[in-house]
Amino acid sequence: MNVYESFNLENEMKLRGRKENGYIKFAEKADGSSICLPIVMAIGEEDGPIILADACTHGDEIEGAEGIIETWKKLNPHEMKGAFVGIPVLNPEAFVAVDRSGKLDFVPQDMNRIFPGQLNGTVTHQIARYYIEELVKKVDGVVTLHGGGNNLDLMPVTLYQHYGDSISETSEHMARAMGFQGLWQNNVCDEKNGVLDEIGYLCGVPVVTAEIGGQVNRRKYRSTDPARISEGICNILRYFGILDGKVKEKEPLYHIEMAYITNKKGGLHKPEKSCGDMVKEGDRLSVITDIFGNIIEEVIAPFDGVVMGIWTTPVCQPYNWVYMLGKSVEEK
Repeated sequence: MNVYESFNLENEMKLRGRKENGYIKFAEKADGSSICLPIVMAIGEEDGPIILADACTHGDEIEGAEGIIETWKKLNPHEMKGAFVGIPVLNPEAFVAVDRSGKLDFVPQDMNRIFPGQLNGTVTHQIARYYIEELVKKVDGVVTLHGGGNNLDLMPVTLYQHYGDSISETSEHMARAMGFQGLWQNNVCDEKNGVLDEIGYLCGVPVVTAEIGGQVNRRKYRSTDPARISEGICNILRYFGILDGKVKEKEPLYHIEMAYITNKKGGLHKPEKSCGDMVKEGDRLSVITDIFGNIIEEVIAPFDGVVMGIWTTPVCQPYNWVYMLGKSVEEK
């Protein structure tokens, strides 16, 4: 295992036909320990495209980290034309806390709302900036892995860019190659959103956001979710010609645009629908009760669609989102 005091992707790619893993030293904490980014690389004997995968931007979304490691372990650099680079944990302090955000910033930051980071920002900003400048901008495609974390029941879904250009076309092929049930079309790109897939696009790099797993189902799918991630990444590597073999682009069950359905009142959230349920406009999705069991709000579907995600923590806060509802793109 290597410890990189400084890391240069271009220099690493010059040493062909090898697999490496290690840590990129990033910063030193008050107790003298280091903040480090774990990295794995499988570099083929022949030159070719580079695909980058990351996980644990949110520290409670663990499945992607295991999927990246599973992918790296089974790759043979002598059978590759190009390279696979993985960052299993992009937000180390959030990962240690098993929380969405780390605790070292003066005000906790959601990393996937602050890309591309700030030169003079706090730790989370600095990692986000480093990742964009030193890795994302230097590769041919990115798979950023997310999931349900501590609070969501989530249908496996892959978001792709849909802006009518060649980058978007590549992103859609990558998303289809990922092979999840849901295909999520993103039609809005705004740097102010601070999300990795949109910032990557603005940097000229196709990015897909693959969402799978979560605490509510983790025990049941602890082995199968990382395996599905690894299968999807390897299929993307085939799409780019890094691995030999036919690309398997599965037809998704749901090709959707996503809407976040929010509540107005905090209380006890009681879902009445499950992931994969088809609903009609006006259907009741859930009720919110006060502590005495009185219904204080009904959450209503604003359009016909499919339930893609549900807030499962019993307590919901006011003006939070409690459902992810997908609308078929064919209906537009």
